[in-house]
Amino acid sequence: MSSPGRACVAVLSVLAALAAGSADRVAARQSRLASERPAGLTVDFIAVQADGTPVADLQASEVEVRISNRVRIVRSLRRVATAPAPTAPGAAIRLPPPYGSNDSVAAGRSFVLLVDQESFTAGREQLLRSAVEGLLPELTPADRTMVVALPFGGVKVPFTSETARIRLAMEGVSGQGSRDETGSDLACRTRRFLESLDGFLQAHAGRFSPLTVVLFTAGLAGPRRDAPMALAPGMCELPVTHFQHITVAAGAARANFYVVQPADIGMTAARWSETIGGVGSLGSDNPLEGIEHLAGVTGGARLPLDATGTGSLLRVARESSAYYVAELEPERGEVFGRSRSLAVRVGRPGITVRARPAITFVERARRAGTTRLAVASLLASSEAFTDLRLRAAGFTVRQADGQLRVGIVVEPGDPAASIASAGAILVEDDGRVVARWFGSDKIERPILGAMTAPPGTYRLRVAAIDTAGRAGVAEAPVDVRLIPVGPLSLGSLMLGVSRKAGVAAQLEFGAEPSAIASFDIYGGVAGMALSATLDLAREMDGPALVTLPLALARADEGRVMATAAVPIGALPPGDYVVRGVIRLEDGTTGRIVRTLRKVAR
Repeated sequence: MSSPGRACVAVLSVLAALAAGSADRVAARQSRLASERPAGLTVDFIAVQADGTPVADLQASEVEVRISNRVRIVRSLRRVATAPAPTAPGAAIRLPPPYGSNDSVAAGRSFVLLVDQESFTAGREQLLRSAVEGLLPELTPADRTMVVALPFGGVKVPFTSETARIRLAMEGVSGQGSRDETGSDLACRTRRFLESLDGFLQAHAGRFSPLTVVLFTAGLAGPRRDAPMALAPGMCELPVTHFQHITVAAGAARANFYVVQPADIGMTAARWSETIGGVGSLGSDNPLEGIEHLAGVTGGARLPLDATGTGSLLRVARESSAYYVAELEPERGEVFGRSRSLAVRVGRPGITVRARPAITFVERARRAGTTRLAVASLLASSEAFTDLRLRAAGFTVRQADGQLRVGIVVEPGDPAASIASAGAILVEDDGRVVARWFGSDKIERPILGAMTAPPGTYRLRVAAIDTAGRAGVAEAPVDVRLIPVGPLSLGSLMLGVSRKAGVAAQLEFGAEPSAIASFDIYGGVAGMALSATLDLAREMDGPALVTLPLALARADEGRVMATAAVPIGALPPGDYVVRGVIRLEDGTTGRIVRTLRKVAR
């Protein structure tokens, strides 16, 4: 390395060391405050454009959340993608993300295809099957779908990602409705359905991620009496409290409702009243009235089931592909376990917000509940856990015995969060888990782990629980392999910052004056002629903003560590590519890259 190069690295290292003391003191103070900070409360909602496409850039300042008609402070807002967003034709190739997170992970959706069996007469089932057939191509491998028939059919198939099982379950759903239904019959079956729906939703209370309920019904009664006002209630009395119970249950289960009805509903009914009082002051027999009530008490959207039905659920697929999570500032004496009214508004024109009218906050377990078993359950679940924001990335290194090892770096998005337990798994495309790691009882920053794996491309799934009981799961792709350069091979490029104890891995940067880039070089012989440089650029193959020489130091007989300090203090926030380049004497060249993200702090 030239003298100017050594001088540059030395100056940057001194600057980093000076900043390290202050950063360590701030981190220690934040860690002490973490246990005193109350757990966050979250509200999820959908925000879509006129065509049903989810809004991509909503800010916390644009969102108003009211609980029990009181405006609450929105501490943060994050967007959770549940299905991959389509790439626009001709779109520029972006840098690979620097890490995975639960802000943007395609976490998958939980669909419930729920059929009100007694509302459909025999022979009309094909409408439902055609609608589901149109939805199946929109499902991703991460999506799970359940088929349920109420009030008596129960679960036809539990949550599954196998389209053949979903299709077979829909084939087994049959209409059980009467062609000569009276007003009392309508009220009785509506009450049976609402009671069974209430029980179903209660069984899913306390979920971490939303449930998308697609309800097929051919008509429901609104609240009505089953006897004249002067007499005692009849057998098929349908009080408004039956609908109110659904409001509470849907809020506790985080259920987003889409009520799908035949386009000709009501047109073939024998008769139904158009007056408020209905026939004989009993109430209306209009089968649309109960649908309107159910959509209202759940905050659901109504969709028509057209003649072919195949395109009826495409809007559901679009709208459910992303949702927002607003973290609220907790208040003294916060109420848990009790339903309260909820209203979400967005101060941007042209946006439709879908939010449930009620919410039940669940107090998550604190220190005593943060066990290794709980983390293992998070890793095994297909739900999206977003209460605790996480960043995660994997790096490939080679062990002394030649096996490849995946190093894991985990960062909480909240700098004040204190992690109580953490773990990770490596998952193949077919869902098979090839490696596991669980953190020790004492978890310190940065959170580091490692596990051995054969060469291949995997999905790294990381889970953590903080001392406030908040859970988070993040995912990131990991390519477990070394980059060959003639007789040499290169491990992953890692980024970090200088600390008193050495270089600490870091995934996101802010006010740091420099980032330490390093990677391992394996193989070769002592004195082998080569050049080693590090570039910082805006684009993958774009011109270098700065080029630095890499310092090479032999770590052991078969490994050399390449290191450089990258000046980032004057860079504007954004994503940059860091390129490590090794060039041999015969011209053979290899490079490894890593995206560096700088944010405003």
